[in-house]
Amino acid sequence: MTHSQKLMSQAATTEPILRNRIMKNHVQVYRNINKTLPTGVHVYSVRGDDGLVKKHVESIYLKDCKLRVGEKGRARVLAEKRKNVHAYIQGKETEGWMGQWAASVEITYNPYKYDSFVVMETGEPIHEAHTVMIVGKRIHAWL
Repeated sequence: MTHSQKLMSQAATTEPILRNRIMKNHVQVYRNINKTLPTGVHVYSVRGDDGLVKKHVESIYLKDCKLRVGEKGRARVLAEKRKNVHAYIQGKETEGWMGQWAASVEITYNPYKYDSFVVMETGEPIHEAHTVMIVGKRIHAWL
């Protein structure tokens, strides 16, 4: 085995370990545009720290959140005019949030209008949140 093959082999085995270390006990949640409940309500896919979808939910609560948008995926959406999974909220799943509604802001993401998640009322970009609550089509964040 050549030196470059060894390096490639090490990189291939190290990358999943690093990802798991960063995402340990975290999930990634994204809106599933292809799957709906029998009632017609859209659901969110919940991807575990191993990269596999673990469940589909109508609502979920997350803490210590990062709101991520992949630049290349967004560029592909704009070029092809067809949506793909390139934006998600990463955080630790929690049982619920008992905070004050007044302290939250409603957030959204639209690849045709924004390059990040934004506060709906102001259009201000948002990349992190203490807590996020997703219920149906509405996403609330506590900063």
